[in-house]
Formats: sequence, C-alpha cells, structure tokens
Amino acid sequence: MYDAALLTLTDLRHRVVHLAWWAGTPEAVTAAGGGAGGRLVVRLPERYRLAAWAAVFGVRPEDLAEADGGHDISPDVREGYVTLPWAGADPVAEQVAAVGPALPAARLLVTAVRPDAPPLAELLRLALGLDLALVVNLVDLRNHPAGLLRAHGVLWSVELRPPAAPVHPDDLPCRPSPEAAVAHCLEGLDATLPETVPADPDAPVPVPRSGPRPLPADPVPALLRLAAGHPDQPLTVRFTRGGCTIHRHADEGPVLLAEGDDLPDRRLT
Repeated sequence: MYDAALLTLTDLRHRVVHLAWWAGTPEAVTAAGGGAGGRLVVRLPERYRLAAWAAVFGVRPEDLAEADGGHDISPDVREGYVTLPWAGADPVAEQVAAVGPALPAARLLVTAVRPDAPPLAELLRLALGLDLALVVNLVDLRNHPAGLLRAHGVLWSVELRPPAAPVHPDDLPCRPSPEAAVAHCLEGLDATLPETVPADPDAPVPVPRSGPRPLPADPVPALLRLAAGHPDQPLTVRFTRGGCTIHRHADEGPVLLAEGDDLPDRRLT
C-alpha cells in the first residue's frame, strides 16, 4: 500500500513537471455516473488529471505515454476518473492505488511528446505501392453510457497485411490516436513484412511495380465520420489496390457493411 504517488511529466528536452498525489488529501470531486456493480464514479480536480497537464506541454492528452516502454496512460488515470469501492472512500487514495503498485517507489514517468509518425495517408501510399492491405481498426467510445469509457475517445490500430488476408474477430483497436497506431505499426514493420510473403514457394513475391504515386487524400476525417455513425461498434476498414471494404464486429464475427473503390462518406447500415 502506498501513501503517495510521484508523477513526472517531461517533453524529453527541457520541460519537466513533478506532481505528488497524497492519500488522505481532502478534495472536492464531481460525480461522473455509475461504474461496475453500481459503484459510484467520481472525477478528481484538474491537478489529478494528466490530460489537463498535456496542454502545458503543447500536446494532446492521447499523446501522453509511459516513459518506460511507451505504454499508453490508462484513460481513467489520464482523465482523473476514480471508481469508489464503497461510499465515503478516499478518492485520492484510490487514484494513488491505481498508479502506484506496479511502479518502483510508486513513481510514474510520463512523456509528453507527439508520436514521431508519418500521416496515415503516407502509410496508405506505401501499402498500395507494395500491393498490400492497409487494415485500420477503430471504435468511437465518446458517447458510451459508461462514464469511464467516455475517457477513451476514439481508439485505433493500423496494420499491413497480404491483400487477400481476411478480417479477424480479434482485430480490435487499442491505441489512443491514429498517429500512435501508425507509429506502432512502423515499429513492428520488420516483423510484419516477412508475414506478407506468400506461403506457396511458386507464388511471386509482391514487389513495387508502379511508378511514383501521389499522396492519397487523408482518410482520417472520413474514418472518424464512419466511426461516429456506428458509436461503440468496432469497425475494420481494409484498403487495397482493388478498393475498400468495411466490416463491423458483431457477436457472430466480422460482418461486411460495404465495399467499393474508396471509403464512402456516409453512415453505413
């Protein structure tokens, strides 16, 4: 058990902020709805919300990450949401308990840096040039009825796959921004590209055969509109040279919603 947690936010250049959260500190909290099992969810003041400190560093809340390993900051810690185990429980102590036990000396080091990644359109051009599929998974949780899940916003994941690879039931997003998803995709590219080589030894290996391609239109705005039209529903969008397909993840597995030459700019049913 920890009496306090120490948090350090840095841009890895010249700006550093240290925060100390002490259990037992009386704070005015606001009710944020009900959590699992009917427990009360409250929100702590701004100094307990790492998202509020992101503006000090000129980054977005979803750009905050753990310095050790680059893991995303959990949305409830980022936004200051706490689920009280019982009425009258100390909300600051619960926040300290959420941050401290997995960390040496209950200290969390947070980087406040935008992901160093190209736009999603650049990755789309790469996929089309290599005759691969760019698979984008996303879900819009901004209007989810559960209070904590509102902190998640829109979740993303991005992968490169063989053009004939099917959509899998476990193709679910987990990154807080398209930039973070692209960065994660590029980090594992050396392991991903060999998986795109055909298993049949007589099948030719895809190689770039096209000339220079113009940068395609940024797909992110259309993807956001698509996700907003299907709130709380995970979607998978596949871009290939042959066109675009959109799947919705249901209990029975991925369900094809639409296919065409490009991403439709409308709500699909």
